[in-house]
Amino acid sequence: MDQRYGHLPERPRAEDLVVEVPAFEDDRPQPEPEPPAGAPELVAATRFAQTSHEAPTIRRTQLRTGAWIAGIPIAALALVAIVQVLFAD
Repeated sequence: MDQRYGHLPERPRAEDLVVEVPAFEDDRPQPEPEPPAGAPELVAATRFAQTSHEAPTIRRTQLRTGAWIAGIPIAALALVAIVQVLFAD
């Protein structure tokens, strides 16, 4: 039992380092091919048509951010105005 780890191989065997990965067919949907580069209007129209049916997530984020940026100063000014009206002599 003591000699079990007394001798290690000099170098690893090549067949121990080979990993076989089975090939598979890529069945994910592929994007439509780009139109010719000589027609920039066609490229722009194609991209607009491809993205026009998607949810406008960027616009929603911009509106929410704009509401916070504009709403905080407006609320602060309203609060100051209410305090001035209440404590006016």
